[in-house]
Amino acid sequence: MLKSRQLFFLGLVFFLSFLVIFLPASSIRLVTNGLPAIDVSTTEGSVWNGSGRLHVSTFYAGSLRWSVDPFQLALGKLAIEWVLEDQTHSFDGTATIRFGGMAVSFDGLIDAETINRILGPYEMFLTGALHLNSVEATVDRNESQVNIRGDMRWDGGTVRYRMSNQRFVRELPALLGELQMMEGGPLMTVRSETDDTPLLKARLDNDGWIHIGITKRFTHLIGQPWRGDESDGAIVMEVSEKLL
Repeated sequence: MLKSRQLFFLGLVFFLSFLVIFLPASSIRLVTNGLPAIDVSTTEGSVWNGSGRLHVSTFYAGSLRWSVDPFQLALGKLAIEWVLEDQTHSFDGTATIRFGGMAVSFDGLIDAETINRILGPYEMFLTGALHLNSVEATVDRNESQVNIRGDMRWDGGTVRYRMSNQRFVRELPALLGELQMMEGGPLMTVRSETDDTPLLKARLDNDGWIHIGITKRFTHLIGQPWRGDESDGAIVMEVSEKLL
């Protein structure tokens, strides 16, 4: 015979499953309202299986679809499969939320149009798509730790930019990026497919500042060689900007 605690837990599982299945998708805003930079609007379906339009700050991120696995509730966790897509980018992945933390993993594709929206104010434009592979982020509330890792690949192509009131056009090879968590925030190190020497290093501080370091090797790659005695992998220029 089931004990009272077991009956209570079984009833709780059925109750939560009922909520997940029948609550309208608009209820997702009860969660996102606590995230000041994120908003999900024009929702359809249910919390269990729904869709909506995702906005991050003032940027429209695309159409978001999600599906919740109700059977995982019995294991004490919320498991979600999701897809975010627009005409210029697409991502698909999973999110798992449990007591004490959460984990998100995804793959993605970003085409040049989206990238150039970000680079345009700096008078930089490029061709070629950006591929994100096996990006994983975990949050451990018990130890107050965040960890992130993943890989990136840019197809290579034409890069146009302005420097010292002159316009330049360069053809660059395919580039690889490795994302990892370092003390103080995530770090992306970019290298070419044929050389392990770092070309770019981008790190995001906890206060929302992003710092992009350019190495001596990269200045040679774009035809603007640095004349100093530093090693090829040394950062010779750095640009910082408030991102978040």
